[in-house]
Amino acid sequence: MKRREQQGYTIVELMMAIAVFAIGVSGVIAMQKVTLASNRHAKNLAVANRIAQAWMERLAADATQWNYPGPRNPSAASDLTDTDWLQEVDNEADWFRPDYIPTQEFGPGFTALGAPIDTTGNNPATPAFCTHIRLSWLNRDNQGAVGNGLIRAEVRVFWQREGNGGAVDQNAFCSVATDPVELGKHPELYHFVYQASAIRQEPAGR
Repeated sequence: MKRREQQGYTIVELMMAIAVFAIGVSGVIAMQKVTLASNRHAKNLAVANRIAQAWMERLAADATQWNYPGPRNPSAASDLTDTDWLQEVDNEADWFRPDYIPTQEFGPGFTALGAPIDTTGNNPATPAFCTHIRLSWLNRDNQGAVGNGLIRAEVRVFWQREGNGGAVDQNAFCSVATDPVELGKHPELYHFVYQASAIRQEPAGR
């Protein structure tokens, strides 16, 4: 009687198959990690742009309190000091962290989903995004005493880079004690989104 030939895989073939499978799986896992990181960055970028736009709208709304002097009342004093944030145009020469205004429920800090949070008090919330603004005159409101003021407003929204817990100093993220000018010199630590616009003196009340 003939011996029945036995067929099967050798241990070498099995090891080679396992090795090829492991290489394929590791490639899929690496690609998945890159995809997740890209999606997270895209989400953060979209949220930061919405925050910057929200700040532009708040600054434009802030200008409704800035409406004198005007053609009908040229002797009136400028009421720029009635604004919440625009009044800093004469006080801050460069980037600065704006104050949180309780009546507005709006300030420099935002959650990961872009909701404004209170950064004041004894136990301030820790934001995921922070905002700095820079204001400069394009046309002072006292030129000709007709209320044609125009301010250039720049908004900078930033958040910490993935896997990088470093900071420019020992302060907490979005701390009022951190120097905004120095922070802007460290793109290796933070992502930045910028928007700029011109804020015109509100004609209402002229």
